[in-house]
Amino acid sequence: MKKNLLLVFLTAILHQTSFTQTSFRISSFQPTAADFKYLLLTNKEIADNDTTNEKIVDLVEPMLLDSVLLRKKQHHRLFLVGWLIHAFGGYNWRAVDMHKQKFVGTVINEGRSGAAEYTEYDIKYHLNFHLKKYLFKDFAAYDLERKYHRQDIRPSHHTDYKVAPYVRDTNNIDASQYELGCELTPPLPFIPQLNYLFFPTLPGGGSCKEHPNFECKNPSMGFYGSYCLDCNHNCHPEMHPYEWTWWLNLQNETLTDKTWLIGLFHEGSNRFPKWSRNPMSGEIKIPFAFHYDELLANSLHINIDHLVFSKFENEESKKLNAPKEMFGTKMLDDVLAFVVNDSIKFSGLLRFNHIIETDALKYWFTDLNFDMANSLLTGYMHFAVSVQDLYTTKIKFSSFYEE
Repeated sequence: MKKNLLLVFLTAILHQTSFTQTSFRISSFQPTAADFKYLLLTNKEIADNDTTNEKIVDLVEPMLLDSVLLRKKQHHRLFLVGWLIHAFGGYNWRAVDMHKQKFVGTVINEGRSGAAEYTEYDIKYHLNFHLKKYLFKDFAAYDLERKYHRQDIRPSHHTDYKVAPYVRDTNNIDASQYELGCELTPPLPFIPQLNYLFFPTLPGGGSCKEHPNFECKNPSMGFYGSYCLDCNHNCHPEMHPYEWTWWLNLQNETLTDKTWLIGLFHEGSNRFPKWSRNPMSGEIKIPFAFHYDELLANSLHINIDHLVFSKFENEESKKLNAPKEMFGTKMLDDVLAFVVNDSIKFSGLLRFNHIIETDALKYWFTDLNFDMANSLLTGYMHFAVSVQDLYTTKIKFSSFYEE
């Protein structure tokens, strides 16, 4: 009975909106990959285990067309002062890698500039790492910091380069000594909206724990951007600026639905013209796992909320290679069909919070796998975007019967 009602419901949507459903073929039928199974845990089970949380966040894959740094160093631009202290004092940011990098970790502290200084107003997250691949990648920056042997101008911030983390026993590593500061000045006109709709930005605006998109003091987060040393101080490791960021909102503890917050940013200060250039064009892959129950006839339900964004760039978006099997933002609802052997195995519903008349924001699925033994559909939902300064979104994966 319930299955019949669902089919009637989906059919009604098609008639009311005059859509044709968008079909995606499932061609893989392997056992579910281990890390995708973590997506089936309740939100509390994930929130209680930072390593599990990081493994899920690490499944996300970001990219930018502008992924190669055009210059080794960047510096403050305060008339001639920034150039002079860079050229003669070595005060600058220095790339650890000339390709932009991805890091996933758990926030140990956060902060933001107390007030805008010229064009600088950084939103900061400091990470520790539970996944070895990111911990080991962080070693490279600490080794370079030891090599440069630079001291902060403030005596209270001087560094002892003869002890850990600059000298390490590889058989006895204290991961808590290794951190990465991830910093960004968002485009300044959007800071108030970002504070209410995406992440904390305003002075005195509260922390992650108070923000409705976190409600957690130490969230696990992913960042993608310029991996560098901040030699304006003691050459400590940073990602500055980060351009993609993403995390899971795990506040509905007993549910297995998954709500992602995702943001793409152009650096809003004038400090990194060769490291962060607009318009911003990139893609991101978001993992999902969906348990299909034939008796319940449940369907995959995806809600996409556009949050804070700037002007879309339709011409620039042509540089992004989206497949023919995709959907866009010009309708509020779309029925999705997941097809096996030319027949619909099950359906889904995608819903936007509002229509956007642009070709610069596109969505599609890849790597679809149906584990028949466990009735599990897994895969990635991609979205590609070209935008002048920023785009932020909230994407929720759930089942009809959970709502």
